[in-house]
Amino acid sequence: MKPQIVIYCCANSSTISEEDVEKIIPEDQAEIRISRLPCTGRTDVLYLLRAIETGATLAMIVGCLKGQCQFLEGNLRAGMRVRYANRLLAEAGLGEDRIRMVHIAAGDEISFAAALRDAVARAREIGPWMTAAA
Repeated sequence: MKPQIVIYCCANSSTISEEDVEKIIPEDQAEIRISRLPCTGRTDVLYLLRAIETGATLAMIVGCLKGQCQFLEGNLRAGMRVRYANRLLAEAGLGEDRIRMVHIAAGDEISFAAALRDAVARAREIGPWMTAAA
């Protein structure tokens, strides 16, 4: 199974490009889409649920380290929205680990690569939601 992962990145914390992502996880191993946000605080529960609804196996939000958000609490708000979205997915019987939040310092490509590899491994483990609900 080739998992589909949607990544929402804070423009202030992650400067990773699509080419860098492909070096970490080759295209034949996972389909990865990146969306940049001015701040992860702009993440909406509906965006997260829509990503899963439209076929993503997993969604990952990459935000600033705690206490280092340029907009003070944006990454903390995003974390609350991730927990809420996972609760909704669990209530729907789709599991509660399809959406995750990681806090990574700007330019920390090693931590980003580790988080991405972990997300791909978890996505393979849980499988697509269509079979989870069936």
